[in-house]
Amino acid sequence: MTPKKTLVVYAHPDPESFNAAIKAQVESTLKEAGHEVNVLDLYQQNFTAVMSRDERLRYTTSDNTTGIEQEVCRLRWAEALVLVYPTWWAGPPAILKGWLDRIWLPGIAAKFNCGVVEPGLTKIQTVVVITTQGSSWWRMKLIGNPPRKMLKLSLRACTHFRRFHWLALYSMDKNTQQQREQFLQKVKTRLPKLLSR
Repeated sequence: MTPKKTLVVYAHPDPESFNAAIKAQVESTLKEAGHEVNVLDLYQQNFTAVMSRDERLRYTTSDNTTGIEQEVCRLRWAEALVLVYPTWWAGPPAILKGWLDRIWLPGIAAKFNCGVVEPGLTKIQTVVVITTQGSSWWRMKLIGNPPRKMLKLSLRACTHFRRFHWLALYSMDKNTQQQREQFLQKVKTRLPKLLSR
């Protein structure tokens, strides 16, 4: 297994949440497996999710990274991306959506030429999404799992990843402590294998 530079992006406001336990499991598992890990805790960093008017005006210009250089460097550094978050209203928390809006910029995430999207983050070969959802597995399957579909299609256009993995704990509000512990064990067991492929 070749160690990968792995960016873990975490989005949950409560440091005592189950998602926090998932993040801790992800971080320790990756480090034990020898990966170089960079954890971005969006709430702890107090990341500003709202795009300013000035940022929007500069969105497609050559100086669109002014003020967010450090975040862009993290993104360009990564060979693997792990997202850890709860699914709310069929999507990621607003702070994570804001990170995508403000950091995955034209010229960084992709180039747009006459309707053709050329990926800009081709170093990222593996994407792993680990999320909790209130909905059941059956309900999400019935409606085509829009949260999974949206992220997979969007991130694929920017990275041309070879592997996309979705680990979800469904029916979150009804799960027992044992089921949650089993999910953490699943993360611990599967994550090194997902990144080694």
